[in-house]
Amino acid sequence: MKELAKSLVTAQAAMSHAAKDSKNPHFKSAYSSLASVIDAVRPHLSANGLAVVQKTHDAEGGVCVETVIIHESGQEMSFGKLFVPASKHDSQGFGSALSYAKRYSIQTALCIASADDDGESAVKSAPLKVEKPKGIDMDATVDQMAAAVSYESLKDIFRLAWQQCLKEQQPVLKAMYDGIKANWENQL
Repeated sequence: MKELAKSLVTAQAAMSHAAKDSKNPHFKSAYSSLASVIDAVRPHLSANGLAVVQKTHDAEGGVCVETVIIHESGQEMSFGKLFVPASKHDSQGFGSALSYAKRYSIQTALCIASADDDGESAVKSAPLKVEKPKGIDMDATVDQMAAAVSYESLKDIFRLAWQQCLKEQQPVLKAMYDGIKANWENQL
C-alpha cells in the first residue's frame, strides 16, 4: 500500500479542478461532465503509475458504483460504493444516475472539486436509500489539514481524524497527511 499511497499523493498534488464544461438547462447552471473529470485526473494518475477503475454493483431502484485506484505494482485501494437512485426507471433515468455516480465517485476518491449543479436531477423524486454516514468527511479533513497554521496543529488534526475514521479510510488519510507533512518539512 506504501507505493500506491506515495504515487497517489504525487498525482493529487498535480491535479486541478475539473472544468465546468456542461450545462444543465433545467437548473440553468454549469457542471463538470464525466469526461471533464476524467480529463482532469487521468494524465496525473498515469504519470504516477496509477489507473482508475469503476465497478458497477447490483442495486435496486438505482445504480451503485465503486471506484478503485490501481497502482502498477498491483496494489489497489477501493473508495467504497456510491448508490444513486434513478429518477426514472428507464434507460435514460438509469444512464443519468450512472453518469452522476461515476463522476462523483471519482471526484470523491481523488478530492476533485466541482459544483453539484445537476445533482438534483439524478435523484429527483426517487426514493432515497441512505445509510447514516460513518467515519470522517475526507474532503473536509484534508482541507483542514491543508489549512493548518503550524506543524503541531497539522498533527493534532490528523490524530483526531485517525481516531474517528473508518479502517478503509486510513490509507487515504495517511497518504494525504504524508503529502501535507512533506510540504511542511520542506518549508522548515
